Amino acid sequence: LHAVTAAAADAPSATQVRARALRDIRFLSVSVAFALVLFAQVGFIVHLIAYLDQVIGRERATVAMALLTAMAVVGRVSFSFVIDRLNQRLASALSFVSQAVALAVIINVHNDVAQIAACALFGFSVGNLITLPALIVQREFDPRAFGVLVSLITAINQITYAFGPGVVGLLHDLSGSYALPFYGCIGLELIAAATIMTKGK
Repeated sequence: LHAVTAAAADAPSATQVRARALRDIRFLSVSVAFALVLFAQVGFIVHLIAYLDQVIGRERATVAMALLTAMAVVGRVSFSFVIDRLNQRLASALSFVSQAVALAVIINVHNDVAQIAACALFGFSVGNLITLPALIVQREFDPRAFGVLVSLITAINQITYAFGPGVVGLLHDLSGSYALPFYGCIGLELIAAATIMTKGK
């Protein structure tokens, strides 16, 4: 009991944990990478039906969205069996790149089957992007700081991705098509893939 009390007394305060985290390249690489990816992911998904409706029609667009959602569940369940044994940063980077590839296909290949398959590929990593930040924090940081760090990442992500749909819509209106905003999302995904692999010393 005395040891537990002493450990609790030595634990840094929430303010100290946040201050240290915001100067730690390991934490910043996680928070920035997932903020960029979720900005792109949410912005893309919100506008996906409007885009697919023009390219493959409403009926097939509905199928593509349903498959994307189903694959998000499949991906999350599949990852849950193996994620503890994987390099979680590398798994995150590969997930980001897979979404970028899917987006590139969606923009450039106007074929029903290709569009639906690309939506499935994109969806496979959607659910995992919510849980991976917490898993990385759990593995790399002091367990006593877990709650504070996950809350901080969540706050950063939510503030960031809230602007995704609006920015994608604005770029669509300015450019007259979804090509520019979707290519922008690809760029963010690839920047995030490089960022998540940066751990510093």
